[in-house]
Amino acid sequence: MIYFFRAISNESDDFLFDLAMGGSATFLDLHQTIQQHLNFDATQMTSFFLTDEDWQKEKELTLLDMTDGGEGAVMDAVKLEDLLTAPKQRLLYAFDLFAERVLFMELTHITEGDLETPRVVRLEGTPPPQFAEEAFDFEAEEDFMDDDLYADDLGEDFPDDFSDDFPDMGEAPEDYY
Repeated sequence: MIYFFRAISNESDDFLFDLAMGGSATFLDLHQTIQQHLNFDATQMTSFFLTDEDWQKEKELTLLDMTDGGEGAVMDAVKLEDLLTAPKQRLLYAFDLFAERVLFMELTHITEGDLETPRVVRLEGTPPPQFAEEAFDFEAEEDFMDDDLYADDLGEDFPDDFSDDFPDMGEAPEDYY
């Protein structure tokens, strides 16, 4: 079977990414294809989440085994055909876990046949940057970190050297460290 996916981003209106993969490919293969074609740093942690029709997470597939003996699945141990059985199934591809940034993916259709090598069917527009700090324009926000911005919030009564208010605790014993 050949699985066809479409990925979009809520950060880039013109981004559209369609790809095809054989059903015997693993979720790790899907991950590597996404990483390669979007020029992402493949050393970063990522996850796939199978979701319901409202994009609510149901099952996570991680890049590394992080289950500590509990439930969970690792990308390289699960084939696409093991979990994806019908068109319109939805996935989230979390490529920036700390900032909770994702690609919204849908299995658009499944056809007969086999595909040894993943194929990019369509890639247009600007993909989202891999990391949130790349998406934030710091130069446009120069005033955001202005030192005077927060000074007024402290008030005139805030002491310049508040450490004088704390009693001398003496030195830590030698075996403390």
